Amino acid sequence: MGTTLECFAQDSGKDSFESTVKPFLSRHCLDCHSGADAEAGVDLSELRADFSVNETANRWIDVMQAIQFSEMPPPDETQPDSIEKANVIAWVSGQMVKANRFEAYQKKMLAPDYGNWVNHEKLFSGEIDTPPFSPARLWRFSPEIFKSQGFGNAKSPFTYVTSERGIRDYAAMSTADQSTVQMKMIVADSFLSEREKRGEFAELTTGQAIPDEQKLQGLVRREFVRVIGREPTNKEQAKYLAFLKQNIEVGGLLEGFKTTIKAMFLSPESIYRMEFGFGDVDVHGRRMLSPDELAYALAYALTDHGPKRNRFIRDAMEKGQLKTKEDVATLVRTLMDEQLTSGHWDRKDLPRIKRFFEEFFGFHRAGTVFKDNERKRVEKIAQWNTEMLIFDATLLIQHVLKKDENVIAELLTTNDFFIAHPGDNEYARERYEEKVAEVTGDGYIEARVQKRQEQIDRDFNFKAMPEKAKEALQATRNEATRITANFTDALEKGLYSHPSFPFTNKSRGIGDLLYIGPYNLPSSGRVEEQLWDWPIEQPLKMPADQRAGLLTHPAWLAAHSLNEDNDPIHRGIWVYKRLLAGVLGDVPPDVDASVSMDPHKTLRERMESLRAERCWKCHRKVNPLGETFEIFDDWGRYRNHHYFDEEGKIYLRRDGQFDRKLKEGKLTTRAIDASGEIRSSGDPDVDGEVKDAVEMMQRLGNSDRARQSFIRHLFRYFMGRNEMLSDSKTLIEAEQAYLDNGGSFKALVVSLLSSDSFLYRR
Repeated sequence: MGTTLECFAQDSGKDSFESTVKPFLSRHCLDCHSGADAEAGVDLSELRADFSVNETANRWIDVMQAIQFSEMPPPDETQPDSIEKANVIAWVSGQMVKANRFEAYQKKMLAPDYGNWVNHEKLFSGEIDTPPFSPARLWRFSPEIFKSQGFGNAKSPFTYVTSERGIRDYAAMSTADQSTVQMKMIVADSFLSEREKRGEFAELTTGQAIPDEQKLQGLVRREFVRVIGREPTNKEQAKYLAFLKQNIEVGGLLEGFKTTIKAMFLSPESIYRMEFGFGDVDVHGRRMLSPDELAYALAYALTDHGPKRNRFIRDAMEKGQLKTKEDVATLVRTLMDEQLTSGHWDRKDLPRIKRFFEEFFGFHRAGTVFKDNERKRVEKIAQWNTEMLIFDATLLIQHVLKKDENVIAELLTTNDFFIAHPGDNEYARERYEEKVAEVTGDGYIEARVQKRQEQIDRDFNFKAMPEKAKEALQATRNEATRITANFTDALEKGLYSHPSFPFTNKSRGIGDLLYIGPYNLPSSGRVEEQLWDWPIEQPLKMPADQRAGLLTHPAWLAAHSLNEDNDPIHRGIWVYKRLLAGVLGDVPPDVDASVSMDPHKTLRERMESLRAERCWKCHRKVNPLGETFEIFDDWGRYRNHHYFDEEGKIYLRRDGQFDRKLKEGKLTTRAIDASGEIRSSGDPDVDGEVKDAVEMMQRLGNSDRARQSFIRHLFRYFMGRNEMLSDSKTLIEAEQAYLDNGGSFKALVVSLLSSDSFLYRR
């Protein structure tokens, strides 16, 4: 934190108040906030630069936050530029440092919700020349790392305390408390118990002779490697050997052995990632991570395993090629080139890359939003399969990463989608051709019936029910006949039938096209007539006026919806924070943020109440962003009209009753109003009104602000903390590497993981 404070101190010299702060207040604040009739009773005209007085210090904090959140000056007044605001914020922060009031405030800012509080323009301005670093720290293991450590069925002692809606693994938020230690003991007991049941400790049972010195040393080494994940040093070997001998003397051979293992489970290295900086100290007082520390830091940045589980990191360790910044860049570049998109479809070689996109976009939470079964029926959702929608979105990300060109803009603007596809065109065609040959070949129907007969013969439930067995066989024959007819009919029409993909190393199981309704495509089951010409070669082009990037994908739209409707407020917050690096204040405890229920009004009309003055100072930042997604329903389907019944109520049914009422003229329509506005992008060509989310994403997705905000979030993910002003050089260099390499995500990761912010501790 020291360098952050130094950055603040740069902007808080003796004359900063007179030259920077007072003129700012005069230009932007005092017209309303001075004298006896000051707005809201807040008089800033007599505010002094004396932070030793609680009341004065707290008032300055209020001023700083009002500027930080763009709550003041009001939106209809002349706005200060971002650097001007940043200088005032830096002055207030610097005064808090001098008055020893900053530490508590800084602790709050370490939390994920405060990630954007460091001024965006100042971070990317190039004016900060402080050498970057990260604080020396113990960083508690994540649940995913624990899962990979091989402790059997033991429950993880590590959990996240961060919100499920965002970057989760923050070092400052991950500490080991008493419950963690207790859970570690339960893990140790469970781990040892499972192994004992398997007979692994037979040589240590009561009555056996105490092994000799060499055997005991081997036991210590074996268990240390298994619990800690690395070879023990000579000092550690000697310490645990002595402890083992002492425990055997007190509790006997087996119990003494178990007690020694439990001690290993309670060692700091069994709970924490150790990042102190045991390497060389530079002229700035920063300590570089040692080669061993670097190996673990890189392994845990990209995988959920220790360094020896990845052949590239292991080779670099063994060859002594983790000593310099260039060594690290070379290794990360190799990892990106070789493993960025490699691995099983559900178990990637670099799983934390996949997890970043899930945590950043949040689409993987689509299944956590409950959707009522009756709604599915009447609104004509044949199958609500969020797992498949999530898989489709994941394939899109992998496709963009594989091309590695303009990655951020592509993810935010592309209308290339994967639907009911394994992601591998060669395998898709191979599977399709095999299926066509199988289904249309001689003997397919009889082969299916014979297979079902064999299953019936093995099932004792059918023994006493021959009629049921006969019905089952006939059902199989009917199904096989329909499948053959459907494939033959599709071939005659020149259509591609979906071949159904099994669960294999090459593909996730995809049985049929029942789930594709959220894409505005006609659903069909395996034995139904297929109404959509499924493309073998994907991705396919979706209508450019209906889809633009992951934020218009059904998986994202579903994940950011409510049980029965859209969620424009949280969608707007997502765009404001993730793509515009915006900051929002805490919701006052006495504010009722609920939206009234009225079946005669659209959601947008019901949200008009939030335009009241007290609400609008915050909602003006997010509502114009979130309301643009009203061109989609909460299933993710594109729409351009609302329908109203004869009583003027919104009509949501899309089943046969809808078709009948529409044909009879009993429904009226009204065009969807999904207009909105982009503000605070820092680019006048980006800011302005938009007609809907598609136009917003096409404009915002290619902006500098969205690119830089994405990079800030990737920085937090890898560093496990929020940015500091001293990280400015790291962020600027990362963006430049991305741009110089044609929008390469690989280059971006290489830059961040070989940056001073990653390599140095202080």
